[in-house]
Amino acid sequence: MTTTEEPIGRVASAERFAGITVVRDGDGYVLGNAATGEYVIVPEIGGQVMLWLKDGVAVAECADRAEQYAGEPVNVAGFVDGLVAAGVLQPADAAADSPVPDSEGPARWQARLGRILFGRAGLVVQAGLAVTAVVAMVLVPSVRLAYTDLIVGPVPLVSLVTVTLLGLASGLVHECAHVLAAAAKGVRGRVTISRRLLSLAYQTDLTALWGLPRRDRIVPLSAGMLSDAATVGVLAVVQLLWVRDLSSPAGHLLRALLFLKATGIVVQLQVYMRTDVYALFVVATRCRNLWDTKGALARRAIGRATAADLTLLASVGRRDIVCGRIYLLLYIPGVTWTVWYFSAYGVPSTYRIATMAVHAVRDAGVLSASGAAGVAALCLMAVTTTILLRGLVRAATQLVRQIVVRS
Repeated sequence: MTTTEEPIGRVASAERFAGITVVRDGDGYVLGNAATGEYVIVPEIGGQVMLWLKDGVAVAECADRAEQYAGEPVNVAGFVDGLVAAGVLQPADAAADSPVPDSEGPARWQARLGRILFGRAGLVVQAGLAVTAVVAMVLVPSVRLAYTDLIVGPVPLVSLVTVTLLGLASGLVHECAHVLAAAAKGVRGRVTISRRLLSLAYQTDLTALWGLPRRDRIVPLSAGMLSDAATVGVLAVVQLLWVRDLSSPAGHLLRALLFLKATGIVVQLQVYMRTDVYALFVVATRCRNLWDTKGALARRAIGRATAADLTLLASVGRRDIVCGRIYLLLYIPGVTWTVWYFSAYGVPSTYRIATMAVHAVRDAGVLSASGAAGVAALCLMAVTTTILLRGLVRAATQLVRQIVVRS
């Protein structure tokens, strides 16, 4: 009787913890559940306990093993309750009555296409195209960006609508690259829409990447920028080999798309925001709380640190402090770079399109087709500019509050 009940008990215990991923991360472990999307970082003993639980070891026996391992008593039952409270683990009764199914992985076609595009051969090809883009922009002046690239025709409204649609398509392709690269690793991503400083942007939820080793997160996180750079390379080759007349409709569309793709890379390089480069910075530095550490350092520098800030800074390691200072120092050049880029390209193109719209209204009249299109273009630009400025003011306000807030 004993020989049959004990294996059954071990299997039941193992089934409850089967969906928990255990990934080594520096001097600790990341425990997560892709079904709930919740992940936590625990010390080494926590990761070891979870490995025992996944093997079917009872909680009481895990406590005995943990005490021997750590040299002091370990509250394994409280540890399990904490995982339940964090949403990583189901309660015992729920696991027995209605177990949560395993999270749905990526579609088969996504995983296959992801392995083609972001496998070793695909990465080499895309990297070659990215190098081609850089070389072409350095050596061929006609390939370099110009603010006139955003003006795709003589009708301002047509330019605005066309560029907007191309921008939405470009952003979607960028995020689909993240999804496909994650799918190649067996992780499913989810695309949403958000606003970043000066523009609306897609964003992909790649939380499940926490369930992968650190090195396996790099390609999915950099896939968007790599696909953008490869697309710029393709467009540069097309321009040099086939599109001789850049004043043609095809030439205008090609130049607009090239500009938008290159701008997408520039936006990601604004590391002072939570961009793809920020995520890669976190992975490379192994800083687990970089954003909050940066804020705490900023407030301490101006004498506005809260008790929570001081507690955080005392608890993180030296590497986190150094990386937080580096990240904080990137704010000033980052903001300067953003202002310069949009001043050099965004402001002139906006002014040019607005001027064209005003001339259309003045010369043809409001009741004409071209005049009405000009009025519509001006209204669209006014609304868009208001939204962008509002986002900029909100972001600046939040930054100021983050720095000067007191508990």
